[in-house]
Amino acid sequence: MDKPLPVITPTTEPFWRACAEGRLLLRRCQTCGSLFHYPRQACPSCWSEALEWRESSGRGAIWSFSQVHVALGGDAWKDELPYTVVIVELDEGVRMLSRLVGSAADEPAVGDRVQVEFFRQAEGVCLPYFRLER
Repeated sequence: MDKPLPVITPTTEPFWRACAEGRLLLRRCQTCGSLFHYPRQACPSCWSEALEWRESSGRGAIWSFSQVHVALGGDAWKDELPYTVVIVELDEGVRMLSRLVGSAADEPAVGDRVQVEFFRQAEGVCLPYFRLER
């Protein structure tokens, strides 16, 4: 069974193209200077549409996490159980929801340092996951 892929729109296409190139992009408001993720057409702080893309270091710390043991997304996810969902606070100050990858022996903790790693899926889409820096 195929897993769902992200819906790529004109607003998100630069983000997904950069992921395929091994780069993590964030949106930056040219009006108020806010950095944010997920990509959208207007700044969530001031509603300006004057936005640009900024490359992230791809490094950060685990802000929160949850280990998933039930395939809530359907049978397509059963083969990946258990997996760990993380909220990463990137070094740029932006929080990003993603997934932690690595050895089953890796026990995450809030504050652990992580680095982005890209995983190619069907149709050339690359998903940004994170791995513990140890």
